[in-house]
Amino acid sequence: MARPRVQSNVSTRQRQLLPARGPVAVDDIREALVIRDGATFFLSDTHGNAPPANQRGFGLYHDDTRHLSAFEFSLRNVQPVLLTSSAELGFSQEQVLTNPNMVGEGGRRIERQTIEMRRVKAVADDVLEETLRVTNFNDFPVTLDLIYRFAADFADIFEVRGYPRPVCGLQDPVTVNERSVHFVYHGLDGDPRKTDVHLSPTPLELTAGHALYRVTLGHHETATFEIEVHFDGKHEREHSLGDQFDKVAAAYTRWFDETTAVETDNQLFNEVMRRCLADIRVLWSHTPEGMGYPAAGTPWFDALFGRDSCIAALQMLPYRPDIARNVLLALAERQGDVEDPSRDEEPGKILHELRGGDMARSGQLPFAPYYGSIDSTPLFLILAREYWRWTGDLGLLRMLSDSFSCALDWMHQYGDPNGEGWLAYEKRSEQGLVNQGWKDSWDSIFHADGVMVTPPIALCEAQGYAYAALGGAAEIFGALGDPSRAGELKREAASLKRRFNRAFWLPDEGFFAVALDGDGVAARSITSNPGQALWTGIVDRRHLAAVAERLLRPDMDSGWGVRTLSSDSTRYNPYGYHVGTVWPHDNSLLVAGLKKGGFESGANHLLTGFFEAAQTFPYFRLPELFGGAARAPHQRPVDYPVACKPQAWAAGSIPIMLSHVLGLCPDATAGVLNIVRPRLPEWLGRVDVRGLTVGDARVNLRFRRSGRGTTWEVTGLEGKLKVIKAGRWPG
Repeated sequence: MARPRVQSNVSTRQRQLLPARGPVAVDDIREALVIRDGATFFLSDTHGNAPPANQRGFGLYHDDTRHLSAFEFSLRNVQPVLLTSSAELGFSQEQVLTNPNMVGEGGRRIERQTIEMRRVKAVADDVLEETLRVTNFNDFPVTLDLIYRFAADFADIFEVRGYPRPVCGLQDPVTVNERSVHFVYHGLDGDPRKTDVHLSPTPLELTAGHALYRVTLGHHETATFEIEVHFDGKHEREHSLGDQFDKVAAAYTRWFDETTAVETDNQLFNEVMRRCLADIRVLWSHTPEGMGYPAAGTPWFDALFGRDSCIAALQMLPYRPDIARNVLLALAERQGDVEDPSRDEEPGKILHELRGGDMARSGQLPFAPYYGSIDSTPLFLILAREYWRWTGDLGLLRMLSDSFSCALDWMHQYGDPNGEGWLAYEKRSEQGLVNQGWKDSWDSIFHADGVMVTPPIALCEAQGYAYAALGGAAEIFGALGDPSRAGELKREAASLKRRFNRAFWLPDEGFFAVALDGDGVAARSITSNPGQALWTGIVDRRHLAAVAERLLRPDMDSGWGVRTLSSDSTRYNPYGYHVGTVWPHDNSLLVAGLKKGGFESGANHLLTGFFEAAQTFPYFRLPELFGGAARAPHQRPVDYPVACKPQAWAAGSIPIMLSHVLGLCPDATAGVLNIVRPRLPEWLGRVDVRGLTVGDARVNLRFRRSGRGTTWEVTGLEGKLKVIKAGRWPG
């Protein structure tokens, strides 16, 4: 059989300086595909394209910079027809395209669906690779013109999100060689950013904006084309086609091999769990110092976030305790050193987010890093305590003991601006966040009449975080041989709990206020925040039942999950970011709180809702958030148009729900795993947990539903570990 003929005649057009782009203000990415690895992600339409001048934020991003704003494949005179498209693997996407009815050379008719064009992309940290295979199924030769269009605007991720940018850096004229195109942008931060597009084989025509291939294919002949995109001048052509795909696929296999395995008798739930665990791997990143962490979410929050990374690490402790170790080290590395109001930085404070784009690094935005979070610091201490309980890793506690002390000092000094004993916030950075809890949109914290709460604001759940952080620090310093300090912290935690239950409790509502304003007045809005307080243990036993019942009333429970805000509220909007939507991570902490409080039915109810919701989303992937409209027959959850997918703490939500429903409560230093009142939901008859790590031991467990109860047994054990039945959640 004759080889396909690919014609080549490269012409280099005059170089030009491309204009900078303004903000796009993306308002809808519901149908977008995303693939990601390391510091790189590609956001595209379902055809696998980032069309030129698109308004959806599509493109290839690396370290908060859009290195390709256009990357589009087409035939010369017609658009291919999409047959199938998938980005299910997380690091790779595939499209199968075909031709419409066409007229070929000499006027010969080419029937539709007689040409296959198969595109496979893969990303691997600092490279994107696309392989295109074109096959002719006609019984006569066909000549095709294949075109790739590309452009690099080097837009900052914040520009794409709609932040104004009056001044940009400079872009060099584009350099075109025989098989490559080179883009260079000189940022205001002083660093050049480069995009190199390499093509194989040599195109017929290559310019700064497109590559043209002309190929003639005989019957059943296939031609293969490859494009590689590298960043910052990195390019090595020593691997074969598809090498990036194989490289990352192997890394995913190792990831799952090292992760606690869960297998149930419900195949759909198995798929949901696998997606959750895979998405944490999709978001896995590294700091320049080599510390790993799950980025908060792609595309908008593809960075280290103190709050998000801590919560995702907490969610994943039964499955990957090494995530928590990495996150603790990464956050300690950038703990606040000085008072810097422009970034809301203070000594001992754990960062909110760390960005690597030009706008942040040049000072146009305060995010390199930014510290405007009231809860990252206590969550850092909570994560340390929970990591200690799972691993008994005293060495890490010793290594970070100074960081823990500084975090406590920050809570006592800077975290309490009024000196009233509450963890409270008020922004100091002109460009900082008005609200600095997890509901950090400007309109999220308000009184029952809709008036915004005035700072300093003491959030309900932040007091719970502080309580758990103080108790956690007491355990840590006790383990480090400082019983005096441990005792002092325990007494402080007990005092905070008493004061909280007096000041925040609303007797007529049977619920807690969302916050106290700067004058100590309670904000009486009914929100999900007290559910997170329930998780921390700060809620008095006499209030547990009332809080659990209130969370699950119809005005709060949408049927898919608990809303961020009661539907009876003045400001309720089922599609508002924090004022009526449903957040998986929020509900996962509610499930943990319900379980700890002894409300197994409520915990199972929420787990069921999210399991059923996950089945309605592509690839069983829970998004960052979804609409809070009430569940109805024939309805799926309503998409939030610009939700991140994947989002780390959404991915970790069902795994932590399951671990709490199973009642997994470790004490690694005592060599004990407590099993606390497991109760499987009715759609799970069996759950096998294999390779669960507690300290140096590994254990396999089997849970079975038996009537209305659940039994469990140890099916395998390596190392010394007592697995015991417990009637209540210890600690």
